[in-house]
Amino acid sequence: MWVVGFDAEAAAPDEEQADRLVRAVRAAEVRHLIVLAHAAHNDEETADRVHDRCRALLAEAGCGEGVGLVAVRWPGMCFAPADDDRKPRVTDADLAALRHVFPGGDKVLTGLRDLLDARPQKNGALDDLGIGLRRLSEQPLDDPLHAYGTDLGADVLPQTDPAMLIDSPAQVCEGFAEALEWAREETARVAEREPERFEEPHAASSAPDVSEHGTITETDTPGPRPADDPTECLERPESLAPSERPLRAAETGHELERRWDGAHQMLCQITSYAVRRHAGLIGEHGLAPLLRHLRAELPDTRLHLVGHGPGARLVAYAARGLDAEEPPVASLCLFQAAVSHFAFADHMPQLSGGGALAGLDGRVAGPVVCTYSHHDLELGLFFPLACRRIGDGALLSGAGRMWGALGYDGVQGIDGSLTLTLADALTEGALPETGYVSVDASEVIREGGPPQGAHHDVFHPHLAHLIRMAGRLP
Repeated sequence: MWVVGFDAEAAAPDEEQADRLVRAVRAAEVRHLIVLAHAAHNDEETADRVHDRCRALLAEAGCGEGVGLVAVRWPGMCFAPADDDRKPRVTDADLAALRHVFPGGDKVLTGLRDLLDARPQKNGALDDLGIGLRRLSEQPLDDPLHAYGTDLGADVLPQTDPAMLIDSPAQVCEGFAEALEWAREETARVAEREPERFEEPHAASSAPDVSEHGTITETDTPGPRPADDPTECLERPESLAPSERPLRAAETGHELERRWDGAHQMLCQITSYAVRRHAGLIGEHGLAPLLRHLRAELPDTRLHLVGHGPGARLVAYAARGLDAEEPPVASLCLFQAAVSHFAFADHMPQLSGGGALAGLDGRVAGPVVCTYSHHDLELGLFFPLACRRIGDGALLSGAGRMWGALGYDGVQGIDGSLTLTLADALTEGALPETGYVSVDASEVIREGGPPQGAHHDVFHPHLAHLIRMAGRLP
């Protein structure tokens, strides 16, 4: 296995990185090179542990001789899980990782952690937290990061900053606190029940009636039927401001404690927003040039892109940055992608324009395989809350939900795209030669505690076999 790296501005550590990789791949006589991106880059030990697990699963799936693996190291991160007492906190490891996500923000980050630890019992402290978070995430208007604030085309939505950076911090924290409570209840229910029943898959052009659990395609909107909203809070016009308390009403200590729980989640979601922006920039301006170099220097080596969460966004934007004249990527596998489910669409319901990744399948010689799971609460619940823009809350829910995530309910807005259960996708010959494929992996990707649910439950041999079959690996 080899490692390539990029900083927050998509710059490689040195000019020789690409040439070193070419020499190593050539010397190893690799014919299939898997390029892997994930977000667990809190530190080298954490990243290496993930790489070792992925490498072991690929070997178990039979990806041996002639198959190489290169991991992309970049400033992504995953927050430590909550303690048993369910009171979230920013650990020393979290703080160190946050410094990579927000270079130059050390003083602000230290102040934010002090606030989250102290939990002052006054709403003014939440305003201070909101100011600090805005300071971390704001960028000059000419910064290229602005182009990656959303997965929708610029003609669809010129506004880039989400509402959580603009609305009242106390209201945003209240909304995230309510979502956290629901996530805790839902993960407890998932642990107690059996996996749901799956129906036969169909292409969008021949879809039957809508499935109650979203595993088949919908008759009106191309793509799998979006899963039911995981909580009613997504159906409200102001999802992050649900409080009905009159202005200036007194706050109780319990209510403020809840809001501080939500404040920690606000930090997590603004960090995820920053990580997603970096992923798009690094993919298109860092990894894509490296892939072009590999293609030119190793024409007999087939490239396979694999990503998880924000890492899936990174490799998808890397594919977008490639020359469309000759598809240089053999296959693209996106596991629980932190990407809009309309990212590939030429046109969106209720709006003019399409997704930022429209036409991506033209840059991939094989299939674009996208797993999704209804147990992924990071994408089903927090992603739409965190992505909402001012004035569009009504578009959060239903089949046309603007901010639905690809990793929660599959590819939307693509006529004729195929939807398969994981079992069907692993059947010999089930995957198409080209095009988008949504794979419902809810039966396997289902374990995980609050708040993220099953988002990180991707270390399964089934998914390694899916990579092998999508890439036609030996």
